[in-house]
Amino acid sequence: MLPRFFITLLCLALLLPVVWCVQAAEVRITQDPADQTSPSIWEEKIVWTDARNKNLDVYLYDVTTGNETRITKGPKDRKSPAIWENTIAMVDLAYGSPDIYLYNLVTKTGRQIITGATNQKFPRVSGNLVTWETSRNGDSDIVVYNASDAREIKLPQGTGSRRSPSIWLDRMVWTDTSGGTSSIHLYDFTTKAESRLNKDTSSQFNPWIYENLVVWQDNRNGNDDIYLYNTATGTEQRITSDPADQRNPRVWGDRIVWEDYRNGNPDIYMYTISTGKEDALTHDQVVQRSPAIWGDRVVWEDHRNGNADIYLYEAEAPASAPQGPGSAGNPAQPTPMPVPEILPLIAAAFLLVTYGRR
Repeated sequence: MLPRFFITLLCLALLLPVVWCVQAAEVRITQDPADQTSPSIWEEKIVWTDARNKNLDVYLYDVTTGNETRITKGPKDRKSPAIWENTIAMVDLAYGSPDIYLYNLVTKTGRQIITGATNQKFPRVSGNLVTWETSRNGDSDIVVYNASDAREIKLPQGTGSRRSPSIWLDRMVWTDTSGGTSSIHLYDFTTKAESRLNKDTSSQFNPWIYENLVVWQDNRNGNDDIYLYNTATGTEQRITSDPADQRNPRVWGDRIVWEDYRNGNPDIYMYTISTGKEDALTHDQVVQRSPAIWGDRVVWEDHRNGNADIYLYEAEAPASAPQGPGSAGNPAQPTPMPVPEILPLIAAAFLLVTYGRR
């Protein structure tokens, strides 16, 4: 039986590194049986909406330390967080109608933003600027708030509804209906200039901006596709061509992620701009949605365990990874396989070796 014993050990030695490499890229962040949804990420910090306390709270997970922190407490819902450096913006229902709440991770203090607007949702934050969608005069509009001096920044007067804002430093994009259909508009806070990025008559939704790159969901081909626009070159690129729908894109550096429906349920896909390579990050026959990206890290909401959990994927860093604010000196680190996922492999190895000795 001695040869069988050594053959078993050799097979395990070859198999375990393969399984490790496959599993190590994806990590389940939340373990609670309640729902955890709507993740956002900045560097090593992941935030999300959490239902474990009967009402909705915001939680934070530090990828580097593995520590989970409850950010909000109280009987009223706080949800839909967005994070930039040490600032978290979220929807707050403490006073009935949705307001916007800011929390500082350094001082561990929060404050509510009161603007007189109603039905405020989808907050985004970039530096001192906070933006969100609201209802004014019976139509959807966008509020931009400067947290450094507690004042609202007025946008140019519009003739249609404005929805789904996204902001990066001194520029913001949104969906605008002033032209009759939903199109993507960009506003530069430095030059105070507004521009429409695309003249196509199709409906365009859910834009996202990173530096000179803007992505959105576009139905000009009879289904929802992902498009990319480079504001520095003025060029547009179609990213997806599958006849199923691709929705809710996010862009950071050289990568775009989105929800993809080609397999009959939403999966998370990723596209590398410099190589033109598309990758499916998930393959489960359940719902994976609401992706967010920062550097080499992608997070999303995942329903494979019978409830909504937050998952993290560590992408392989490209040879020359684009750098963004705060990224210098803080590259994404490989994520080790969690202990619960290693234990079954250890047990299997033990059984095989034991059998090999007989």
